[in-house]
Amino acid sequence: MKTIAVATLLALSICSMQALAADNASLIGNYTVTGTETSGAPYDGAGTLAITMDKSGALNLSWDGGKYLGVGQSIGDKLAVATFDEKRAVIMLMDVKADGSLEGKWWKRTDAGTKGTEVWKKK
Repeated sequence: MKTIAVATLLALSICSMQALAADNASLIGNYTVTGTETSGAPYDGAGTLAITMDKSGALNLSWDGGKYLGVGQSIGDKLAVATFDEKRAVIMLMDVKADGSLEGKWWKRTDAGTKGTEVWKKK
């Protein structure tokens, strides 16, 4: 009985690792972006986001045709992103939704703890 339980746990662990590795690939594509600035003001219309995969397996993110660039890594149903805006570091934590969209918050260094939001809808 112990052998069956250990084998089952091992199989589930391997499947979980394979599922996590596939998460980055499932995020590849083009998105429409809406959101708010750290001041709370809404974005001036929708933007674009292209997500591609680097040969390292990390995600490359390019907003508005390359105006902003970032790097990301998915962990379960979360996507962590690092980028820059106005020469300040930005971190994002996005929730991956069942419908393929992502939504979350972003923080810009020196913005006194305020946070912006973004929603990404796959095209």
